[in-house]
Formats: sequence, C-alpha cells, structure tokens
Amino acid sequence: MTTDTLKITFGQADEHDDAARERLQRAEAGERGEAIEQDARFVLNFEDFGEVERLMRTSSLTLLEAIVNEQPESIRQTAEAVDRDYKEVHRNLEELEALGVIEFEEDGASKKPVLRGGARTLDISFSIGHDAVGRHSGASA
Repeated sequence: MTTDTLKITFGQADEHDDAARERLQRAEAGERGEAIEQDARFVLNFEDFGEVERLMRTSSLTLLEAIVNEQPESIRQTAEAVDRDYKEVHRNLEELEALGVIEFEEDGASKKPVLRGGARTLDISFSIGHDAVGRHSGASA
C-alpha cells in the first residue's frame, strides 16, 4: 500500500490490529519513518454491512470519484462536479465524513472535502468468509 492510498476493508479488524501491533513494535525498536506513523490513518475497516451499504451507494461512490479526480475546493464545487443539488451533496458528504472516509478542510466559510488523512486514492477491498454473514449486523435479505 502506498502512503497516499486510503484502504477501505470489511471484516478485517483482527488483521489490522495485528498490523498495528507490528508497527508499534517496530517503532519501539527504534525504527522511524513516515510509513510507520501514517499506516493507521490510511486504513479504514468496516465491521457492519449497514456501513458498507452506505459507502457503496452510487451517490457516495460518485462523490468519492469526484473528490479524487476533480479535487473540488468546496461542497458547492463538488455538487457542480456531479451535477446534483447542493443540499443533497452536503448531506451525502456529511454521511461520508461520519463513516470516516472523508474530512473537511475549512477555509473561511468554505469546506473542502478530502479523503481521510490526506489520501489521494482509494482502494476498496471486501473479503467475506463463510461465517461472515452471521457475525455482522445490518444485513437484510
């Protein structure tokens, strides 16, 4: 994973905990570097199907694509980039912020949507094992 890619995963909390412990051990052993400090903020793991559903909506993915490719300077520019109503885009961006996928950089009255941690690209990866459905809430038939 490059240091400017936000990796979004599903059901991999244990793996991420192990990786965090390894980074901590490396740091305690004296290893330094930007990668050790940045890794945690560039990984976002969901454990709930409801959160995944909110992320994977066409409206959310379209906004994320616009943020990555267009780099809009404000919510209004984001709405213009996707040709949607400002209020609807604002609501969707707040939902993405609540999920931890984006952040807002404030400049006066303007709020610029950016990927979490200053990431420039997204890597979405979902692995679902044979016992995953029973472990996660929010699934519907």
